[in-house]
Amino acid sequence: MRFHALACDYDGTIATDGVASPATLSALEKVRQSGRRLLLVTGRTGPQLEAVFGQWALFDRIVLENGAVLVDPGSGAERLLCGPVSSRLVAALTRRGVEPLVVGRVVCATVIRHLDAVREAVLDAGVALDVVANRGGVVILPAGVSKSSGLLAALREVGESALACVAVGDAENDLPMLAVAGCGVALANALDEVKAAADLVMSRPNGSGTAQLAGRLVADDLAGAPAGIGGAGAARR
Repeated sequence: MRFHALACDYDGTIATDGVASPATLSALEKVRQSGRRLLLVTGRTGPQLEAVFGQWALFDRIVLENGAVLVDPGSGAERLLCGPVSSRLVAALTRRGVEPLVVGRVVCATVIRHLDAVREAVLDAGVALDVVANRGGVVILPAGVSKSSGLLAALREVGESALACVAVGDAENDLPMLAVAGCGVALANALDEVKAAADLVMSRPNGSGTAQLAGRLVADDLAGAPAGIGGAGAARR
């Protein structure tokens, strides 16, 4: 078996319009039953994820806030993978009228129309921060934190390597995770730049595409798919 773990984004990957279908969850359960590890890597905060998804126990680890928070659903243990959210940043964003504003344990997030105000607030805060676009949103997080750093931390905890991991996503913030995995997968609904960077592109979108990937992983361990860190790109399926 080449691939011992499957790491999935949530929105637009497991979920369609925020909802994960029973068929998709059943396909993921079969991945676990095959002896593989399941990891969820999302930009959502804990409360945001809980509001739409209750089956946390399906996963061996959940990475929240775009790589900043690691949760063990089995024990309930939660670990920050970097420093907490900057109060100076929150104050600078508030002064500029950035709304809606989501403040997590580590990250802040808003909509893309506030991008210029966000950049100004980051400069004012005087903290080393990255600004990451994600479809119609903007995420602000500590420099060096990404879905790839969160995924690597989760893999270390479950005793697996990046090379033995398949990662699947659809948007800009998934690119680092797909790049570090042994096989990076984009779904049919993924942005063009994500498809171009992927080793494998599924023919179906959203949860249906993730179920398609899960079925192939269990059936033949993605026989014929490229395996190698760094996105071979554009092996279409």
